[in-house]
Order: sequence, then C-alpha cells, then structure tokens
Amino acid sequence: MTCAACHVNRLALRGRTIQIDGGPADADMFAFIEELGRALSQTTGDPERFARFADRVIPPELSAPLPGTSEIDRRRLRTSLETFARDFSSFVETSRAVVPWGPARLDAFGMIFNRATGLDLHDPRNIAEPDAPVSYPFLWDTSWHDRVQWNGSAPNGLPVERLGRNVGEVLGVFANADIREPTLPPLWFATSADRLNLLRIEARLGTLTAPAWPDALAPRTAAQKQDAVAGKVLYDQYCLSCHAIARTGSDRSQTVVLTPLAAIGTDPKMAENAATRRARTGILEGVRMPFLATTPPLPAETLSLDLVSTIVAGAILAPIDRAPDLSQVRADQTAIIDRLLPRGAAAAANENTLLNDVSPSGGKDLVAGYVERRADRDLRVYKARPLDGIWATGPFLHNGSVPNLYELLLPAERRSKTFRVGSRELDEDRIGFRSDIGPFLFDTTRPGNANRGHEGAAYGTEQLDDGQRRQLLEYLRTL
Repeated sequence: MTCAACHVNRLALRGRTIQIDGGPADADMFAFIEELGRALSQTTGDPERFARFADRVIPPELSAPLPGTSEIDRRRLRTSLETFARDFSSFVETSRAVVPWGPARLDAFGMIFNRATGLDLHDPRNIAEPDAPVSYPFLWDTSWHDRVQWNGSAPNGLPVERLGRNVGEVLGVFANADIREPTLPPLWFATSADRLNLLRIEARLGTLTAPAWPDALAPRTAAQKQDAVAGKVLYDQYCLSCHAIARTGSDRSQTVVLTPLAAIGTDPKMAENAATRRARTGILEGVRMPFLATTPPLPAETLSLDLVSTIVAGAILAPIDRAPDLSQVRADQTAIIDRLLPRGAAAAANENTLLNDVSPSGGKDLVAGYVERRADRDLRVYKARPLDGIWATGPFLHNGSVPNLYELLLPAERRSKTFRVGSRELDEDRIGFRSDIGPFLFDTTRPGNANRGHEGAAYGTEQLDDGQRRQLLEYLRTL
C-alpha cells in the first residue's frame, strides 16, 4: 500500500463531493485487514474459490507448455497461499486492540513495530497490542518539515531521511524485509519496498499544497470575512508561537515546534509507547547497519523504534534490481541513488562491487547518518505544525478525540465525551465533520482516547468568549 491508502479524503459539502489529496482518509484499517484475512482463509478452504483464484494468478496462456506444469504451479500456489493465509491470520489477531480504532485512525507505530520487529524478525515476543491509535495526519507540507510523525521522532530534513520515513511506513502496510540468521555481517536486508517509486511519490508530495476553502461552493459572508480579520489577531496571540504559517515558494523548509507532554496535556499514550516499547533484537544482536558504520552494534534488547530504524537502514541499502528511472524524482533526491548505486544497478548486483559502494565514498555514510540522527531524541513530545487546510482534516488532536475546531477551543470539560465518527459531511459552522451521524461511536473515556489538553491560558480556551471563538474559526477557515 502507498500513501494514498490512508491520506486521500473525500468530503461532502452542500450536495457536492470534494476530493482532498493528502487529507486523512476515512478508512477503517482494522476492518480492512480483518476482511482480507477472512477472504484468504475462505480461498484456501474452498476448492471452487481457490480454482477461480488460481485461474487468475496462473492463466493458461502464461503456463509453460510442458505436461503437468500448470498443476505443479497450482500446488505451489496453494502451499504458498496457505502459508501466507496462516501468517496473515496471526497478524490480524495480534493487531486486534481492546479499544477499537474505528474509522480515520490506526496505531501506525504499533503496526510497524509488530510487522518489522515481530513478523519480519521472526520473534512473536516482540508483538504487542497496538493500543495507541492516532489520526491519519494530513500530508501537504510534510515533505518540507524538519521532523515528522505525531511525536516528531523522525528527522526529515534530508532526502535519505524522507526515504527512510517512507520505507518504514510501507513496512507497516504489508511490505516486508527478509531478515535471516546472518552467517556473515549483513550488508542489507532484501525488501519488497519499492524505493524508486517511493522517491517518485515523495517528489509529488513535495508539490502538494493545502486545499483552500471552496468559496465557489460555500461562499463566506461579509460578516464572516470581517470576523476572519479579527481572528488573525487572536491567532497571532494564541496559536502562532506553535503553529507557524506555512511557507511558500520553491523551498518551503519548515522547523516545527515540539511541545512536551506536560505542557500540551493531551493523551500521552502514543508518545509514551514510542518512548518505552522495547524489542528483542534476536538474530540481529551484535549487527551494525550499515556494515562497518561507527554506530554501536545492536544490543540484545533495544527500543522498538531504534530496531525499526536499523531494519529500514538495511532495506534502503539493498541492491535495486533495475536501472533507476529518475525522470520523476526531485533533483535533491537523485543523489541517494547516485550514492547507493554509483556504478548502476547491474554492477551493484555483484557483491564485491557493492562492498566498495557501501564504503564512505558510497551510500553507507548517508544511511549511517540517517540512523545516528534518529538516536537520543526526546520522544515525549507532540508536534505542532502549520494549520493550512486544517478545515478539511477533522477529527482533531493527534488521537482524533475532538470532533471539530470549535470544541478544540473549549476547555476539556465542555468537549463531547462521545461522538460519532465516519461521516464525511462537513460541519460548516463548527468546522469538522458531522459528529451526530456515522458508523462508529468514539468514547473519550476509554484508554488512549482522552480529549483533554491543548487548553488553558496558553491556548485561550479560558480567555476567549464565544464571539472570539467564532472569529478565530473564521480565520482558521482561510488558512
């Protein structure tokens, strides 16, 4: 799966449907993988379903013209499918959370940890309940932020860091890294993550800008426009110190604000999980990735986040099995391929050549820097980013616990304790999605779902009267 699976949204406004590229999807990810697991089991258990599946995977015109070849291929396919279905069923069950995620969010870190350090590393002891679901973040401007993820855990200023972000994320949505018992120090981990395509996607992401309020469809009144002018003064007073205005131009590089948990006061579950969850390194104990890097070898147990970083580093270094087409890649990203494969993909397939290529003159130093810059960072923080396009991105806070921007400007005791999620019909007045309809009931009293925080004098929730809240909302509509 690529970025679009979780980061394309559609909203309904005055009888029209608007697609929001880069917006948070309404996807119920667990429902999807549960149904996929059920379909796999049914296909392996029903001969007729398997026959239809095999006919599409192994069409007769592609089978080798040798007697019995097609039947041999079908037996191999069945064996492969049964193994995959069994493993996927285990993956589904270990991903089942006591507090359901519901639409529009998932525990992304938990799923990546389970997949990379549990399934790919073949150690079920590293699998834990993914119990800290977060909203799918909106992606415009993300390519230009110096740090990404809700807790700002991933440096993002360099092309190799952006590639690492994307490789790590696709490992959580069914890509794999082939990690085996090393007989020699490993040089890389073979992966199904398509790094060239990820570079292309990142290049497109770098051009994505926030959606403007659709004035042609829902024109603002003169009074609303006047309120927006007054709202800018309030934004500058209460919001701007954390939520900078997004930069424009060819270089939109942005330094984001990271707020400690104690100051922001929002549900700490996601940040605490990232800061404390640990994993056994198993067959990777003692390994340095990249090979010959100055980074310390992996201990017997380490932070799950750091172990994933090591696996991602190995995946980035794997040989690319086709000549790179960089025609759709940003200029600053072509250096990654030039450094990783300076003599072309064919030469890199030779192990002796690759040993030279991962020397300091090759790609090893790029990837070693990626690993080093992810160490020793403060994980007990949440990221404040520019709010351009915020009108199209509800629910709000990192865990989706506040249904609209109006309630976010209220003290926590005045926010909805429960509300419906799953509607894409815009609430124009409060700016969010309608929370009185939808297939899923969000309960803020359950673990990981708290709607407290982002309140007090620093945020204006006590100081603003209702008229001022309306003014601030109107300004937020214009961003």
